[in-house]
Amino acid sequence: MKIIMLGAPGAGKGTYASKILAPELNVPHISTGDLFRAEAVSGSELSAKIKEIIDKGDLVPDEIVIDMLKNRLGQDDAQNGFILDGFPRNMEQAKMLDEITDVDFVLNVRLADEIIIKKIAGRRICRKCGYIYNVADIHEGGIDMPPLLPEKEGICDKCSGELYQRDDDAEAIVRDRLKLYYEKTAPLIEYYEKRGIVKNIDVNGGPDIMRPVILKLIGKA
Repeated sequence: MKIIMLGAPGAGKGTYASKILAPELNVPHISTGDLFRAEAVSGSELSAKIKEIIDKGDLVPDEIVIDMLKNRLGQDDAQNGFILDGFPRNMEQAKMLDEITDVDFVLNVRLADEIIIKKIAGRRICRKCGYIYNVADIHEGGIDMPPLLPEKEGICDKCSGELYQRDDDAEAIVRDRLKLYYEKTAPLIEYYEKRGIVKNIDVNGGPDIMRPVILKLIGKA
């Protein structure tokens, strides 16, 4: 199964993709953000440029994104499907993706901006395996989101890696990212709605609450 995750930064795309969909479907969760961060510390010719872009909270140029994505989709584990998280981000990228592959579903994750900002501020990521946790405890406006904590503070349950907060999770940068999302990425919802493949996910709780909702949407309940 081939799935695109859409939604504002911090809405929950990465968590749902990595903790629910990828294990259930046995396909890779391909986060372009993770690809960029790995490249930024690789020492390659692109690494310094990508690190500078990421630190500013800006978007990586399309030509760089598509080259990296083509390489990733060509790997063996992606031949039976994949979950794209962070791509496409604009109409140009969507058209590029159309030339590479088709998709079965576009899952559009919806959550209020102020809740997103609180979630992102609480996000902690494993430096080694990329697993996502969250220290925020949000209960407001019909939203019930308890924290997603590791068993040992600051240490990943999966691989014992160090948990850290990304530089681009600072509130000022998050607000800029939200503005950019509405300008560039949100129009893709209509683009895919015309194909009849968009399924909306209205978030009202943590992953345990949302799991059956998401699986039902893709016919895997």
